[in-house]
Amino acid sequence: MDGTTIESQLTPFLFPNEPDWFTDIRREALKNRRITKDPRFAKVNYINWNLGELPEVNQVTQLDNDDQSTKDYILCSLSVALTKYENLVKKYFMQQTLTKFSDRLISFSTAFVNSGNFLYIPENTKLTTPIFMNHIADSAQNEEISHNLIVIGEGAQVTICLENEQAQASGKIHRISEIILAPNSHLNLINVDAFAADTDVYVNRQASVGENAKLDWSIGSFSDGNVVAEMNAELVGRHAQATINNGAITSGKQTQGMNTRVTNFAPHSIGKISQRGVILDQSRLVFNGIGKIIHGAHGTIAQQENRVLMLSDQASGDANPILLIDENDVVAGHAASVGRLDKKQLYYLMSRGLPKEAAKKLVVRGFIGTFAKEITDQRVRENFQKILERKLTDGE
Repeated sequence: MDGTTIESQLTPFLFPNEPDWFTDIRREALKNRRITKDPRFAKVNYINWNLGELPEVNQVTQLDNDDQSTKDYILCSLSVALTKYENLVKKYFMQQTLTKFSDRLISFSTAFVNSGNFLYIPENTKLTTPIFMNHIADSAQNEEISHNLIVIGEGAQVTICLENEQAQASGKIHRISEIILAPNSHLNLINVDAFAADTDVYVNRQASVGENAKLDWSIGSFSDGNVVAEMNAELVGRHAQATINNGAITSGKQTQGMNTRVTNFAPHSIGKISQRGVILDQSRLVFNGIGKIIHGAHGTIAQQENRVLMLSDQASGDANPILLIDENDVVAGHAASVGRLDKKQLYYLMSRGLPKEAAKKLVVRGFIGTFAKEITDQRVRENFQKILERKLTDGE
């Protein structure tokens, strides 16, 4: 592939007034797209989804209302940030979490990024009101190829809710997020995914957690389309902590495959994964929980629990716990289960006068809705539960 071909492929995707260093990253990613392999999601075959294929595009345009910054933080679209806050973006963009093009879909998404958000919380900022981030579009293109960059400054404390509108056009979505926690910061992060049916989605969310920083991460995977998702927290500072709670529901004929990973790089760091999934109809759900302890990360904790509940004879699911340990002085453990609805529990509820379908819903709410208890903000919790109810109703 010569330079002319690279330029002609990238031109329709360039942001207005895009700086040269950002375009150089695109060029490098496009070259690597040809030589990198697709990411692996164990027991999920997504090749026929045709992710990583070029869409038809229009020239990217910048919207006037893309800057939603306040006196306490910066929040704007990625295209605005590249011109208005260029030095900040350059300091963090693919510098701490995604530092290399390790697979084809990362390379594709980086080369052809056409939208995304930039959120920067200055050091020692302590916000009591959550920040709600719906997707900020940079263009009117049908297919989203986005990159979100979230930076939490040293000593800052914040709750962020990233909600996904269900009423999206069908097609392909590629979404990358970088989440950076500086030392002594605390982030409550809630992702609520509700991608529409007839949509094939690739999600890659990477977090870097610094010294004495804490990440409490709740994910509601309530999409109707096909999804493969990477969620990864890297504990790079001493005494860093990350807890990932992931609740998923699949229905119809959809497939969701998830690699949820916590890597302990630093001593005395704590990583926990808790995943619960409900499978309806003819759908498929795969949890791959990966806890990794690097040599030298002594005194660390890596724990995970992956549980799947199947409500249909035609449903299929897997819960695959993986521990990769290269250090002796650690505490590590895992639990996994794949099973069907507890008939005794169901019978008990029905004996109290509940119809079978109502009793079944109540059991499912109890099984997967436990994550809502971890969400302290009432508005965020209620929205999480609302989308959960919608998914349960649609999956009847």
